[in-house]
Amino acid sequence: MPSYKIFLTKSSEVARRIQASFSGDFATEDITRTSQGKVNEDSELIPAIYHNKGFFYCTVELAPFGENDTPTYELTIC
Repeated sequence: MPSYKIFLTKSSEVARRIQASFSGDFATEDITRTSQGKVNEDSELIPAIYHNKGFFYCTVELAPFGENDTPTYELTIC
């Protein structure tokens, strides 16, 4: 099961720049996917308290390191 780092911001540009910092030349082996967008009721990984409040997100999905590793979830509001 993957781990997640979620970044919430009030700026779509900041969410895009955060995603860019985890993509391309800056990507590491453990990053399996990144995404960004506007937080709405379909944003499953983000607590409902932040839905439809004008937030944007960047999600970084990390591959599991080993069979015994527990998935982590980190939410950062910036």
